Amino acid sequence: MGSSKRVTSSSQRTHRSIEDLRKRHSQELENLTLTTRPFKTLRLFILAIFEYFKQSIFYLFATGGWLLLFNTLLATLGILLVTIEGPHEKHVEEVSRYVRFGLWWIVLGVASSIGLGSSYGAVNRKIII
Repeated sequence: MGSSKRVTSSSQRTHRSIEDLRKRHSQELENLTLTTRPFKTLRLFILAIFEYFKQSIFYLFATGGWLLLFNTLLATLGILLVTIEGPHEKHVEEVSRYVRFGLWWIVLGVASSIGLGSSYGAVNRKIII
């Protein structure tokens, strides 16, 4: 019977100490501004940004981030091939022309689908009132 009283009193002490820590923490947060404690504020801001990026990266890898990583590596390789001189330049230029040609036709298709195609019919149409 005596041991249950000790457990209860220790859990009450723990509960009180947790409440005290929460009160102290909320008071510190109220006093934490850029003007009163600039270095601590900036340090906590940088830590929060780092934690946000870390969580974002974990989320991306969990939900298809490998595709994003593959595309990033592929884009990096493409940028390196375009910027570094060498015997591959003529092939890169040929691929670049094909890509520009394809993108041009994609842009024309999108433009015509939203009504930015030829205005020949609108110009030659007569308005009858």
